[in-house]
Amino acid sequence: MTNQSEPTKEQMKILSDFCLEERFRSKVKLVDSGCWEWQGGLATNGYGRFNLGNGKSVPAHRITYSYFQGDIPEGLEPDHLCRNRKCVNPDHLEAVTRSENIMRGLLPETNRLIQLSKTHCPQGHSYDEQNTYVDPQGFRQCKKCNTLTGRQERIKRRVKC
Repeated sequence: MTNQSEPTKEQMKILSDFCLEERFRSKVKLVDSGCWEWQGGLATNGYGRFNLGNGKSVPAHRITYSYFQGDIPEGLEPDHLCRNRKCVNPDHLEAVTRSENIMRGLLPETNRLIQLSKTHCPQGHSYDEQNTYVDPQGFRQCKKCNTLTGRQERIKRRVKC
């Protein structure tokens, strides 16, 4: 089953038409970073869209991936290694799982900032210098909660016969 936004083989054949290929190339601008920035229409999420001329538009980066690298493997999606959503350079695209794509994206940095803005643990204990442990991966832990959890675990082990 193919993704609705993935170009089909028929659509790729259309792109191989010289006029359509030239129209596609006319919407690409080479920039200093090495990105091929899409100058055509953009979706609301910032990704380039290319109208195939048959009433259908597809993500521009999927077209270049398929054109230069071959079919996108089932269950994978192109990830922008350059983090530039308008980039259609096939050398900047890698087929990865959705979860890998999300983990590589801006989500980890955003999540880190959200976590750092929290001043108290979920139980209401203050994240201050005396009550905060930073584990080897850099995650904050509440010392009071860790102590209480440890006590509860020891009690559970004693109760079991």
